[in-house]
Amino acid sequence: MVKIRGACFSLFLIIILLAAGCARKPAVIKGTVTDEEGSPLAGAAVFSIPQKYSVLTDTLGNFIIDGIEPGQYSLLAKLGDDSTVVNLGLIEPGQVLVTTVIIKEPPPPPPKPEKPIKPPKKKVDFIDPIKKTDIKVLLLADKEHFKKFEIESSDGLIWEYKKAYYSKLRFKGGILHEGYFPGPNSKYFETAARRCIYGNKTWIYSHGPERTPEDGREIYITIPIDLPGNIDIDSLVISYGFPRFPKNVPDGSLKFRLVGETSSGGISILIDWEKIDHSSNGSFYKKAVPTLGDNRKLQYISLEINSNGSAVWDAFLIRPLVYFSVK
Repeated sequence: MVKIRGACFSLFLIIILLAAGCARKPAVIKGTVTDEEGSPLAGAAVFSIPQKYSVLTDTLGNFIIDGIEPGQYSLLAKLGDDSTVVNLGLIEPGQVLVTTVIIKEPPPPPPKPEKPIKPPKKKVDFIDPIKKTDIKVLLLADKEHFKKFEIESSDGLIWEYKKAYYSKLRFKGGILHEGYFPGPNSKYFETAARRCIYGNKTWIYSHGPERTPEDGREIYITIPIDLPGNIDIDSLVISYGFPRFPKNVPDGSLKFRLVGETSSGGISILIDWEKIDHSSNGSFYKKAVPTLGDNRKLQYISLEINSNGSAVWDAFLIRPLVYFSVK
């Protein structure tokens, strides 16, 4: 009876040991990595998830991962930028799992919507409001007259016509265009006459030096009128003034007059000296009506702008209009 009990105990012990051995026996995962057409992929990297094991496929795309502890697993197969994840589920102790992993190329990204191409903005030349009317008038500050200006000054300064845009413009709302600058070595922003768009109108812009000469400076701007012989001048209207400056701009003043010259050499003062200073910020105008006869056939008018020595920052705006009629 004792011998039977001992034999049973030994058998029971062997069963427990065998069961324990099976529980500790590692599992194996093996398989093949292919592309979507079934061709094997050599050199693909295969990773377990959780990331405990990794291996590369051979030349036939095969791989073996052994010594795997039991548990839940997935596989990640990667080649270049393409990869695929396969869920394997629970791996039992001692199990040999055979699988095929197909690496699929990701679909191409959707095309980005094309931005609508905006047509380039057409550059529209500024047209002065007076030229949009049916009034018979010459705007002597217009672009077509500017190149014909003849510029001189009392201190013998040489003035050069340039299409330059740089300037120390001290008031808002103005756009400066080509003009007559002192050359070649004087400060660039000083100008005897410059075309300026200000307040939606075209002006002649004159900007004197930061320091005026001791005896002041008088600038002569002679403008040819070029009207046909069958045309009489009815009147000349001059708008003028200082633009509005910041408070820190020092006070200054200047005076100007308008002189006319006929084809026969006759000289007449159309507008006598007018003095203005910075305290008179804003715009004013004068109207001159030539006398009958030769004075109504003016060939030139001259703007004379006099800086009397105290005209620091004497930026001056002037807008000459010549009204005419046809015989």
